[in-house]
Amino acid sequence: MFHTQSRSTGSAVVRAATLGMALLATGIWSGATLAQTPISGFSSNPDGGNPNDPLAVTQCNGAPQFGVLYRNSESEPHLAVNPLNPANMIAGWHQDRWSSGGAQSLGAAYTTDGGVSWTRVTIPFTRCSGAAQRSAGDYERGSDPWISFGPTGTAHYMALVTDRSVNENAMVTARSTDGGNTWSAPVVIARMPAQDPVARSLFHDKNTLTADPFDERLVYATWTLFRTGITSLVFARSTDGGLTWSKPAPIATMGSGVASSDKTIFRQGAQIVVLPDGTLVNAFFRLKFDDATGRVTNEQAILRSTDRGRHWTRLDTLVAPFESASAVDPELGIPVRDAGGLPSIAVNPDSGQIYIAWQDRNANSAGLVGVFVAASDDGGLTWSAPVRVNQATPDDVQAFLPTVSVNAQGIVGVLFYDFRNDVPGDTRLSTDVFLSLFTPELNFLGDRRLSGGSFDLRQMVITGPRGFFPGDYVGLAGSDGDFVAAFTRSNDLGLPVAFPQEENGLFLDSHNRQDIVFVRESP
Repeated sequence: MFHTQSRSTGSAVVRAATLGMALLATGIWSGATLAQTPISGFSSNPDGGNPNDPLAVTQCNGAPQFGVLYRNSESEPHLAVNPLNPANMIAGWHQDRWSSGGAQSLGAAYTTDGGVSWTRVTIPFTRCSGAAQRSAGDYERGSDPWISFGPTGTAHYMALVTDRSVNENAMVTARSTDGGNTWSAPVVIARMPAQDPVARSLFHDKNTLTADPFDERLVYATWTLFRTGITSLVFARSTDGGLTWSKPAPIATMGSGVASSDKTIFRQGAQIVVLPDGTLVNAFFRLKFDDATGRVTNEQAILRSTDRGRHWTRLDTLVAPFESASAVDPELGIPVRDAGGLPSIAVNPDSGQIYIAWQDRNANSAGLVGVFVAASDDGGLTWSAPVRVNQATPDDVQAFLPTVSVNAQGIVGVLFYDFRNDVPGDTRLSTDVFLSLFTPELNFLGDRRLSGGSFDLRQMVITGPRGFFPGDYVGLAGSDGDFVAAFTRSNDLGLPVAFPQEENGLFLDSHNRQDIVFVRESP
C-alpha cells in the first residue's frame, strides 16, 4: 500500500508526490479492486397485484401519473462511510425511476462487513415506500438521495419529494443511530404547497446534506430554490443532530459580478464540506450574464462561512470557468443525462486541502466532454489551475459523471465513466467506470478500472429528451486507505433502444435495466 504524509507542509507534499511517482514508475503500486457486489435488487414497491399492469403498479403513488415507469431499475446512488466503523456504510438510490422525473421510492441499504454483503431497508420517504397520510413522506415520488454520517456514527439521509400531479414538493430527512438498520420517521426541512405550475412556480431542487464531522449537533443542508424567473441557493441547519431544522434562508443573491453589467443569473449543485477549523465551503456552478455584451459564461464557484452557517460571504469565489458539456452516444446521437455542470467537492480532513471536480469540454482536446479537478490550499480563497482527470482516456473518447474523494493517506481519487472500450459499429455502447488517482498536489498516478467488464449504456433507462440516465451523481468515499464506490451499471439485456420516448400517457417497463453495485479499490 502506498502512503503519503499528511499535507501539513509544502515539503511534505513534494516528498509524497515524488514517492508516488517513483512507485508508479516501478510498478510497486499495483493496487487491487474488489469484485463488484450488488447493492440494489428487484423492486420491493407494491405492484397492485398485477406487475404487468401500469395502473396497478402505480396505485401506490396515490394520484394519476404520466411517463414511463422503469420498475426494477435503480439510478443515482450515494454512499457514506461511518467514521467510527469504516466497515459500516450506507447507500441510497432511486428505486423504480420515472422517465418524467424522480422515482417511486428511494432505496437504502447498509453493510457492516466493509461491503461484502448489503441489507436493504425501507424508509417511508414516499407513498410507495409506506408513508402514512399527512406524514413527511406523503408524496408521489422521491429524488436526490444524499447521506452523511456525523462524528458519533449517526447517519442522516436527505431527499427531495414531489407531488407532480399538484406541483408540490419538499425537502425531508431521516436519521439512523444504528448504522442504517433502523430509521426515524422523516421530518420536513422545507415545503412548498400545491400551486399552479404556470401562475406560480416554486420548486426545491438538487439538495445535499453534510453532517459536521467535528460536532454531532450540527448538520447542514443546502439546495437550489427556483421561483418564477429567479433562482437562489438556500441553506438550513440543525443544531440538535437532525431532530429539528432552522428556517431555510437564501445565502446567495443575484447580481454578484464584479462589474455592474456582469450578473450571476443561476446557481445549482450546492455541496458543503467542513474544514478542520470549522469553516464551511459550499461549491456550486453558476451562470453569469453580461448585459453589455449578452455573453453567458459558466463557472465553478464557492461560498464560505466561518461561523458554521450563520453568515456567508457576500460574493462568490471563482474556482474556474468551464464550458458546459454532457456525453452523447457517439453513433446514435442520444444524449446522456449526466453531471452536466454539477461539481463534486471533497476535503482532506487532516490537512484541510479542498478538491473540486467537474465536467468540461475543455478537458478534451477533441472538443468532447472530459473531467477536470482543481485544489485549494487556503480554505477556498484561491484555487490551482485545473488538472485533467481523464489523462489515460484517448482524446477522441468522452469522459463524464465525475465524483471526487480523498483517502486516509491523502491520495485523491476521481471516479468517472468513459467509452474507451467501445467498438464503433457494433450494437453496444460499451461503457466503463474508472478511478483516476492523484497525489495531494494533483500529480497523476494512473487510473483503475472499477467496472470489470464493460456494460452497454444503451440498455439504461431514458429520461425523456435528456437521454440515458445513470444519475446526476454516483457515490465515492475514502475508507481508511481504500476508496469505496457505489455506481450505476446497466444489465446487458439486448433490448432495442427507443428514443425519443412516448411519454404522453402511462407506460411500464419492468426490465431490470440497471443496478447499483459496490466496489472497493485498494491502492
